[in-house]
Amino acid sequence: MSTASDTASAAPIIIIGAGLAGLTAAQALQAVGQPILVLEARDRVGGRTLAVPALPTSPAADSLDLGATWGWAHHPHLMQLLAELDISPLTQYSAGATAYETPQGVHRLPHPSGSAGYLRLVGGAAVLCRKLAEQLPASCLQLNTRVTRLRHLPEGNAVEVQALHSNSLCTYRAAAVVVALPPRLVAHSIAFEPALPAAMRQIMLDVPTWMSHAMKSVAVYEQPFWRVQGWSGFAVSQHGPLVEIHDASPLYSGLGALFGFFAAPHPLRAAPAAERQAAVLNQLVHLFGPQAASPLAYHELDWAREPLTSAPGDENPPLEVPLQGPALLRQPQWDGALLWAGAETSASEWGRLDGAVESGRWAAQQLLRQPKLDVGN
Repeated sequence: MSTASDTASAAPIIIIGAGLAGLTAAQALQAVGQPILVLEARDRVGGRTLAVPALPTSPAADSLDLGATWGWAHHPHLMQLLAELDISPLTQYSAGATAYETPQGVHRLPHPSGSAGYLRLVGGAAVLCRKLAEQLPASCLQLNTRVTRLRHLPEGNAVEVQALHSNSLCTYRAAAVVVALPPRLVAHSIAFEPALPAAMRQIMLDVPTWMSHAMKSVAVYEQPFWRVQGWSGFAVSQHGPLVEIHDASPLYSGLGALFGFFAAPHPLRAAPAAERQAAVLNQLVHLFGPQAASPLAYHELDWAREPLTSAPGDENPPLEVPLQGPALLRQPQWDGALLWAGAETSASEWGRLDGAVESGRWAAQQLLRQPKLDVGN
C-alpha cells in the first residue's frame, strides 16, 4: 500500500496519533479545508483517554474512565472544546468526609473532600475523542497503523512517512507531519532521517510521559453506599495498595463506583489479577465497610504495560511534574515540516486534557501560517 503526491502542497498533513491532541489538530485543519490524514497505531481513537462499560450491559453514558479523567473550570482550552462539542461536564461528587488511612487505622476527616471542583464527563473523557473523530471524513482516519520512520524530503520540503498497517508496510507523502505522541515513546519507536538534533533527542528521552506510571482500578457497586455513611468516597492511604481513591459513580444509573490509583511502584502490580483484586477489595472494606467486599464488577488498567503509551523509564513516577512542556518541543523542525503536539508539549498546563487541546490547536495554527500549504486555493 502506498500513497504519493508530486508536490508537498498537494499532499495531506499527516497527524500521528488519534488521541486528544492529534484529533484536536485534525479538527482545526480539516475545518479550513486542509487535507489531512490521521494515523493511529491502536484499533481505537482516544490515546490515553479510555472508558469501559460499568457493567457488560451498561449504556455508554455509564462508562467509567480507566485513563485520563478530569478537567477544571480554570482550563480555558478544554472548556472551549466542551462548548463547541455541546458537552456539559459534571462535578465529581465530593460531599462528606475524607478517609485517611495510616498503619494505625482509618481516620475520618470531616473537612470537604480533596476532590472538590473536579470535573468529569458523562461516559468518560474518551467521549471527547469519539466526538472529534466523528466530525472527520472516514477517509481521514486510519487505525491499526504504526508509524516507524519519518524522512525529510528536501524537494518540495515534504515528509515521507513509513508505517505498518496491519503488518503491511505503507509509505505516505505529507506536506507536513504533526507528531502527537508522548515524546519518550517517539524517541524509542520512530526513526528520523536526517536524525534530530542531539539536544532534541535528549529532551524527548527526558520528558516523562503523562499517565504512563499510573495504574487505575475501579470497583462497581449496586449503589454508592458510602454516601449514606457520610463518606465522600475520597480517600488517601499511606498503606495501599491504592494510594488515592475517588467516587467515580455514573450520573444516571444509580450505580456506585470507586476508583483508585495503585502506588507506583508496588509489588502487586506484577501479581496475578485475582490477588490484586482481592487486595483492592480488602482495602475498600477497611475504608468503607463490608459492603465494599461484593462489587458487581471490577476493572483495572496498568498504563506502564501499554506499549503504545509507555517506553522504558515510564514505569517510574516523575520526580517533579513540570508546569509546561520543554520549549524545544515547541520549535518546528525540518524547515517547519515537522511539529509536535501532545500534553507533554503544552504551554498551558502540562499533562492535562487542557494541555492536549492547547497543543493540538497550537500545532494546527503553526501549520496554517505556512504559505506553502496554500489553504483554500
